[in-house]
Amino acid sequence: MIWKAIGNSVTGTSHIATGKPCEDAVKYRVIEAEDGSQVLICCASDGAGSAEFGGLASEYVTTSVIEQLALKIVQAEVVTEATVFELAESLFDGLEKQAAEKSVDLQEFSCTLLGCCISAERAVFFQVGDGAIVRNDGSGFYTPVWWPQNGEYLNSTSFIIDDRSFSQLKMLVLEETVDEIALFTDGLQMLALNMEGCNVHQPFFTGLFKYLRMADDPEKIAVLDRKLAEYLDSTMINERTDDDKTLFLATRQEG
Repeated sequence: MIWKAIGNSVTGTSHIATGKPCEDAVKYRVIEAEDGSQVLICCASDGAGSAEFGGLASEYVTTSVIEQLALKIVQAEVVTEATVFELAESLFDGLEKQAAEKSVDLQEFSCTLLGCCISAERAVFFQVGDGAIVRNDGSGFYTPVWWPQNGEYLNSTSFIIDDRSFSQLKMLVLEETVDEIALFTDGLQMLALNMEGCNVHQPFFTGLFKYLRMADDPEKIAVLDRKLAEYLDSTMINERTDDDKTLFLATRQEG
Protein backbone atom coordinates (compact mmCIF):
# COMPACT_ATOMS: atom_id res chain seq x y z
CA MET A 1 0.00 0.00 0.00
CA ILE A 2 1.20 3.51 -0.75
CA TRP A 3 0.71 6.60 1.40
CA LYS A 4 -1.32 9.53 0.10
CA ALA A 5 -0.82 12.67 2.19
CA ILE A 6 -1.84 16.33 2.27
CA GLY A 7 -1.20 19.02 4.86
CA ASN A 8 -1.39 22.79 5.28
CA SER A 9 -1.06 25.60 7.80
CA VAL A 10 -3.26 28.69 7.40
CA THR A 11 -3.05 32.04 9.16
CA GLY A 12 -5.88 32.74 11.60
CA THR A 13 -8.08 35.78 11.19
CA SER A 14 -6.96 37.16 14.56
CA HIS A 15 -3.35 37.06 13.34
CA ILE A 16 -4.30 38.77 10.08
CA ALA A 17 -6.11 41.51 12.01
CA THR A 18 -3.02 42.23 14.12
CA GLY A 19 -0.49 41.78 11.33
CA LYS A 20 1.02 38.63 12.83
CA PRO A 21 2.24 35.82 10.56
CA CYS A 22 1.12 32.21 10.82
CA GLU A 23 2.92 30.60 13.77
CA ASP A 24 1.87 27.03 12.91
CA ALA A 25 3.99 24.72 10.78
CA VAL A 26 3.65 21.24 9.32
CA LYS A 27 6.13 19.05 7.44
CA TYR A 28 5.82 15.49 6.15
CA ARG A 29 7.62 12.99 3.97
CA VAL A 30 7.13 9.48 2.62
CA ILE A 31 10.37 7.48 2.49
CA GLU A 32 11.13 4.09 0.99
CA ALA A 33 12.48 1.71 3.63
CA GLU A 34 15.18 -0.88 3.07
CA ASP A 35 12.57 -3.58 2.36
CA GLY A 36 10.86 -1.43 -0.27
CA SER A 37 7.85 -0.48 1.89
CA GLN A 38 6.86 3.12 2.57
CA VAL A 39 7.39 4.93 5.85
CA LEU A 40 5.36 8.05 6.64
CA ILE A 41 6.82 10.73 8.89
CA CYS A 42 5.00 13.89 9.87
CA CYS A 43 5.41 16.71 12.36
CA ALA A 44 3.18 19.67 13.23
CA SER A 45 3.88 22.47 15.69
CA ASP A 46 2.11 25.54 17.03
CA GLY A 47 4.27 28.46 18.11
CA ALA A 48 2.98 30.11 21.27
CA GLY A 49 1.15 33.36 20.58
CA SER A 50 2.87 34.95 23.55
CA ALA A 51 6.35 34.01 22.26
CA GLU A 52 8.20 36.52 20.09
CA PHE A 53 9.72 33.78 17.95
CA GLY A 54 6.99 31.16 18.19
CA GLY A 55 6.67 30.92 14.42
CA LEU A 56 10.41 30.50 13.98
CA ALA A 57 10.37 27.79 16.67
CA SER A 58 7.59 25.78 15.02
CA GLU A 59 9.33 25.98 11.64
CA TYR A 60 12.61 24.80 13.16
CA VAL A 61 10.97 21.94 15.07
CA THR A 62 9.01 20.53 12.13
CA THR A 63 11.98 20.74 9.76
CA SER A 64 14.35 19.15 12.28
CA VAL A 65 12.03 16.27 13.15
CA ILE A 66 11.57 15.31 9.49
CA GLU A 67 15.29 15.55 8.73
CA GLN A 68 16.36 13.50 11.75
CA LEU A 69 13.73 10.78 11.39
CA ALA A 70 14.33 10.53 7.64
CA LEU A 71 18.00 9.89 8.34
CA LYS A 72 17.12 7.12 10.79
CA ILE A 73 14.92 5.41 8.21
CA VAL A 74 17.48 5.70 5.42
CA GLN A 75 20.06 4.17 7.75
CA ALA A 76 17.59 1.32 8.48
CA GLU A 77 17.40 2.19 12.18
CA VAL A 78 14.30 1.30 14.17
CA VAL A 79 12.53 4.37 15.61
CA THR A 80 11.87 3.73 19.30
CA GLU A 81 10.88 5.68 22.40
CA ALA A 82 14.59 6.26 23.02
CA THR A 83 14.83 7.76 19.52
CA VAL A 84 11.99 10.16 20.30
CA PHE A 85 13.57 11.22 23.59
CA GLU A 86 16.87 11.89 21.83
CA LEU A 87 14.95 13.86 19.23
CA ALA A 88 13.30 15.98 21.94
CA GLU A 89 16.71 16.68 23.48
CA SER A 90 18.01 17.78 20.09
CA LEU A 91 15.04 20.10 19.58
CA PHE A 92 15.49 21.64 23.03
CA ASP A 93 19.19 22.23 22.39
CA GLY A 94 18.48 23.75 18.98
CA LEU A 95 15.85 26.14 20.34
CA GLU A 96 18.11 27.06 23.25
CA LYS A 97 20.92 27.88 20.83
CA GLN A 98 18.67 30.10 18.72
CA ALA A 99 17.44 31.95 21.82
CA ALA A 100 21.05 32.54 22.90
CA GLU A 101 21.96 33.83 19.43
CA LYS A 102 19.12 36.35 19.62
CA SER A 103 19.85 37.18 23.27
CA VAL A 104 16.29 36.44 24.37
CA ASP A 105 14.75 34.21 27.00
CA LEU A 106 14.14 30.61 25.91
CA GLN A 107 10.39 31.16 26.48
CA GLU A 108 10.36 33.30 23.34
CA PHE A 109 10.80 30.05 21.38
CA SER A 110 7.85 28.21 22.92
CA CYS A 111 6.04 25.76 20.67
CA THR A 112 4.14 22.47 20.78
CA LEU A 113 5.07 19.17 19.15
CA LEU A 114 2.93 16.59 17.32
CA GLY A 115 4.55 13.80 15.36
CA CYS A 116 4.41 10.29 13.99
CA CYS A 117 6.53 7.73 12.17
CA ILE A 118 4.48 4.93 10.59
CA SER A 119 5.86 1.90 8.76
CA ALA A 120 4.07 -1.18 7.38
CA GLU A 121 3.17 -2.75 10.73
CA ARG A 122 4.50 -0.30 13.32
CA ALA A 123 3.54 3.21 14.40
CA VAL A 124 5.35 5.63 16.72
CA PHE A 125 3.55 8.72 18.04
CA PHE A 126 4.81 11.60 20.17
CA GLN A 127 3.32 14.82 21.51
CA VAL A 128 3.98 17.80 23.78
CA GLY A 129 1.15 20.27 24.26
CA ASP A 130 -2.27 20.70 22.72
CA GLY A 131 -3.60 19.81 19.30
CA ALA A 132 -4.19 16.13 18.60
CA ILE A 133 -3.21 13.06 16.61
CA VAL A 134 -6.21 11.05 15.40
CA ARG A 135 -6.07 7.60 13.82
CA ASN A 136 -8.48 5.21 12.17
CA ASP A 137 -8.65 2.29 14.61
CA GLY A 138 -9.10 -0.16 11.75
CA SER A 139 -12.88 -0.28 11.92
CA GLY A 140 -13.50 3.12 10.35
CA PHE A 141 -13.79 4.81 13.76
CA TYR A 142 -11.48 7.74 14.47
CA THR A 143 -9.91 8.01 17.90
CA PRO A 144 -7.35 10.37 19.45
CA VAL A 145 -3.98 8.92 20.38
CA TRP A 146 -4.07 11.34 23.35
CA TRP A 147 -6.43 14.06 24.43
CA PRO A 148 -4.95 17.57 24.00
CA GLN A 149 -2.70 18.70 26.85
CA ASN A 150 -4.31 21.83 28.25
CA GLY A 151 -2.96 23.57 31.29
CA GLU A 152 -4.55 24.86 34.46
CA TYR A 153 -5.83 27.99 32.73
CA LEU A 154 -7.87 28.50 29.55
CA ASN A 155 -5.75 28.44 26.38
CA SER A 156 -2.65 27.33 28.28
CA THR A 157 -0.64 24.24 27.42
CA SER A 158 2.82 22.65 27.56
CA PHE A 159 5.76 23.48 25.28
CA ILE A 160 8.95 21.68 24.31
CA ILE A 161 11.16 24.18 26.15
CA ASP A 162 9.21 24.00 29.44
CA ASP A 163 11.15 21.11 30.94
CA ARG A 164 14.58 19.69 30.00
CA SER A 165 13.50 16.33 31.46
CA PHE A 166 10.43 16.31 29.15
CA SER A 167 7.94 15.25 31.79
CA GLN A 168 5.12 16.31 29.42
CA LEU A 169 6.42 14.31 26.45
CA LYS A 170 3.96 11.58 25.50
CA MET A 171 5.17 8.60 23.44
CA LEU A 172 3.38 5.53 22.12
CA VAL A 173 4.62 2.60 20.02
CA LEU A 174 2.00 0.37 18.36
CA GLU A 175 3.03 -2.93 16.79
CA GLU A 176 0.11 -2.92 14.37
CA THR A 177 -0.98 -1.54 11.03
CA VAL A 178 -2.18 2.07 11.08
CA ASP A 179 -3.38 3.10 7.64
CA GLU A 180 -5.12 6.43 8.25
CA ILE A 181 -3.88 9.33 10.36
CA ALA A 182 -4.56 13.01 11.02
CA LEU A 183 -2.65 15.67 12.96
CA PHE A 184 -4.00 19.10 13.81
CA THR A 185 -3.11 22.06 16.00
CA ASP A 186 -5.37 23.59 18.63
CA GLY A 187 -6.98 25.99 16.15
CA LEU A 188 -9.12 23.07 14.95
CA GLN A 189 -9.84 21.39 18.27
CA MET A 190 -13.34 22.81 18.63
CA LEU A 191 -14.26 21.54 15.14
CA ALA A 192 -12.54 18.16 15.14
CA LEU A 193 -13.20 17.09 18.74
CA ASN A 194 -16.27 16.79 20.94
CA MET A 195 -14.90 18.49 24.03
CA GLU A 196 -17.74 17.45 26.36
CA GLY A 197 -17.57 13.78 25.49
CA CYS A 198 -13.78 13.74 25.00
CA ASN A 199 -14.06 11.99 21.64
CA VAL A 200 -13.56 12.69 17.95
CA HIS A 201 -16.19 14.40 15.80
CA GLN A 202 -16.48 11.54 13.31
CA PRO A 203 -18.12 13.40 10.36
CA PHE A 204 -15.24 15.91 10.29
CA PHE A 205 -12.81 13.17 9.31
CA THR A 206 -15.00 10.77 7.33
CA GLY A 207 -15.86 13.59 4.94
CA LEU A 208 -12.24 14.65 4.43
CA PHE A 209 -10.73 11.19 4.12
CA LYS A 210 -13.35 10.12 1.57
CA TYR A 211 -11.79 12.34 -1.09
CA LEU A 212 -8.19 11.48 -0.20
CA ARG A 213 -8.94 7.77 -0.50
CA MET A 214 -10.32 8.30 -4.00
CA ALA A 215 -7.29 10.25 -5.24
CA ASP A 216 -5.37 7.84 -7.47
CA ASP A 217 -2.51 9.94 -8.87
CA PRO A 218 -0.13 12.72 -7.70
CA GLU A 219 -1.98 15.42 -9.63
CA LYS A 220 -5.26 14.68 -7.87
CA ILE A 221 -3.50 14.64 -4.51
CA ALA A 222 -1.94 18.03 -5.31
CA VAL A 223 -5.40 19.41 -6.11
CA LEU A 224 -6.73 18.11 -2.79
CA ASP A 225 -3.80 19.74 -1.01
CA ARG A 226 -4.73 23.12 -2.49
CA LYS A 227 -8.38 22.58 -1.66
CA LEU A 228 -7.44 21.73 1.91
CA ALA A 229 -5.79 25.13 2.29
CA GLU A 230 -8.88 26.80 0.84
CA TYR A 231 -11.10 24.83 3.20
CA LEU A 232 -9.05 25.83 6.25
CA ASP A 233 -9.32 29.48 5.20
CA SER A 234 -13.03 29.31 4.33
CA THR A 235 -15.70 31.47 5.94
CA MET A 236 -17.28 28.37 7.46
CA ILE A 237 -14.07 27.55 9.36
CA ASN A 238 -13.09 31.14 10.16
CA GLU A 239 -16.48 31.82 11.73
CA ARG A 240 -15.71 29.10 14.30
CA THR A 241 -12.04 29.75 14.99
CA ASP A 242 -9.81 32.81 14.57
CA ASP A 243 -6.57 30.99 15.44
CA ASP A 244 -3.92 29.64 13.07
CA LYS A 245 -5.01 26.26 11.72
CA THR A 246 -2.95 23.25 10.70
CA LEU A 247 -4.31 19.96 9.39
CA PHE A 248 -2.46 16.94 8.04
CA LEU A 249 -4.20 13.88 6.57
CA ALA A 250 -2.70 10.64 5.27
CA THR A 251 -4.23 7.34 4.17
CA ARG A 252 -3.23 4.03 2.64
CA GLN A 253 -6.84 3.13 1.93
CA GLU A 254 -8.38 3.17 -1.53
CA GLY A 255 -11.79 4.25 -2.80
